Amino acid sequence: MKKRIATVYLRLMKYAMLMGVFGGIATFIGPPRHGLIKAGIGIVIGAMILGNRLPAALKELYEITEEFTDDMFRE
Repeated sequence: MKKRIATVYLRLMKYAMLMGVFGGIATFIGPPRHGLIKAGIGIVIGAMILGNRLPAALKELYEITEEFTDDMFRE
C-alpha cells in the first residue's frame, strides 16, 4: 500500500509540474498584462491535455486514502 501511494504521489507531482509549465509558458504569450488569467488558461490547457489521466490518478489516491482511514478508524 505504501508503494502504491508513492507512485500515485509521483504521478500527481508530474501532472502538476506539466500544468505549471503550461501556465508559465502561457504567461509570456501575448501582451504583458493579465498574467494571472493567462497562467490559469495555461493550467486549464494542461489539464485538458492530460485528459482522463488526472481523474484516474485522483481516484486511485482517494481509494488509497480510504484504505488508510479504514485502518485508522476501525469500528
